[in-house]
Amino acid sequence: MPAFSYGFDLHKLALPLAGNLVLALYAWRRRLVSRSGFIGGALLGSWILVLGGGGAYLLLCAFFALGTAATQLGYRSKAERGLAQEEGGRRGVRHVLANCGVGLLLVLLFPSRFSFALGAAYVAAFATATADTLGSEIGQLWGRRAFDPLRMRPAPSGSEGAVSLEGTLAGGLGAGILALLGSILHFYPYSVLWVPLLAGVLGSGLESLLGSSGAVRGRLDNEVLNFLNTAVGALLAWTAIQILP
Repeated sequence: MPAFSYGFDLHKLALPLAGNLVLALYAWRRRLVSRSGFIGGALLGSWILVLGGGGAYLLLCAFFALGTAATQLGYRSKAERGLAQEEGGRRGVRHVLANCGVGLLLVLLFPSRFSFALGAAYVAAFATATADTLGSEIGQLWGRRAFDPLRMRPAPSGSEGAVSLEGTLAGGLGAGILALLGSILHFYPYSVLWVPLLAGVLGSGLESLLGSSGAVRGRLDNEVLNFLNTAVGALLAWTAIQILP
C-alpha cells in the first residue's frame, strides 16, 4: 500500500479529515473555488483520505496546487484576451468531478486490491489532469505559436484543441512532478515512474485531438472531455504496468 495509509480507523482519520475541511474552507475564502467546488472538493477529499490514505490525498493536493497556481498565473492578461477561466478562475463541482472523478473511482479499490498497476493508474489520472490544466493555462499565457494537432496547421491561441510548445512542455513538467511524487509515496517503484508520466502526457493530448475534431467539437463540453482524458491516462498506465516484464 502507498505511504500514509489510514484504512478505516476513525481515530487516526479525525485530524486529517479536519485538516481537509480547513483546506477546503481556505480555498473557498480565497475565492479559488466556488461554493459548489468547496462542498464537492471537501467531500471528495474526505473520501480519498478514508479509502486511499494520506499518500493518495497528497497527490490530490499536488494537482490542486499546481492547477490553481497555473490558473491564477497571469489571470488578468488571459482575461483581457478572453482566454481566462470563468468566474475569476474559481472551480466548481463540475470541475472537481471532471478532473478527480476517475481518481475517486480508482481509490474505491485501494483497501481490497491495491497493486502497482492500480497505483500507477491513480497517479496517471491526476498526472493527466495536471498536464491538461498546465498545458492550457501556460500555453494561453506564454505560448507563441498555437497549432491544431489534428491537421497540423496554425490555430488561434485558446481555440478548442489548440496546443503550443510552451504549453506542452509545462504539461509534461506537471505530469512529471505527479509521477515522481507517486514513486516517492510508494505507489510503484522508481523504475516505472515514466509510465504515469507518459500516460499523463498522452491522456492530456487526447483532449486536444478530440477538441480539434469537427465530429466532437460542440457535442462534448470541456468537463466531459476532462473526465475522458483522465480515464484514458489511467487506463494506459494500468495496461502498461500489467504487460511490463
